[in-house]
Amino acid sequence: MIKIIIIEDLPIILEGLKVLINQIKDFEVLADFTNGKEYIDNINKYKADIILTDIAMPIMDGISTTKHALSIHPDEKIIALSMYNDHKYYYEMITAGAKGFVLKQSSVEELELAIREVHSGNNYFSKDLLHNVIIKMQSIEYELIREKKHNVNLNEREINILKFICLGYTNQQLADALFVSIKTIESNKAKLMQKTNTLNNAGLIIWAIKNKITEI
Repeated sequence: MIKIIIIEDLPIILEGLKVLINQIKDFEVLADFTNGKEYIDNINKYKADIILTDIAMPIMDGISTTKHALSIHPDEKIIALSMYNDHKYYYEMITAGAKGFVLKQSSVEELELAIREVHSGNNYFSKDLLHNVIIKMQSIEYELIREKKHNVNLNEREINILKFICLGYTNQQLADALFVSIKTIESNKAKLMQKTNTLNNAGLIIWAIKNKITEI
């Protein structure tokens, strides 16, 4: 018996999934939750084979849910339930650790196939999503990078300073490269550390690499 947990905030979709899954002879809906936090709060109460989670949910979305769940139980097998317009979340769900994607518009047969494939240790992506998830992965990544830059409000000078810091430039070298005083560099770096919640050059480098703001 393949035991399944569903995390979905829309009651109609949730109830429909439960009915469809329970009709498959060796599938069983073990529990259901309306957001990721509810599941994480109860994660140790259930031992499921597959977690089906919506991506866009209130309180805790599918991306955060996946990260939290895998930090507690690294072997959990999570499948994202996706809408066509969720394309910008594909990359984040994959990097968070999701084993597959199934469109909510898919057939019951495809959902069953996805569950069986992931349960067997494989990955599964709806054919309609492959183009977005794999072929367009780079463009999705660039979109996320642009969003991250916007979210922390980095200006062009701060981005340049980050690049130079990652290359090992000293304050004097930074000042020479940007034609400003060391005092200006120190002030800019202090603002950068405040924006990125870091304490020193090493922290800035790690932050820049982690958030793919710059390359070294």
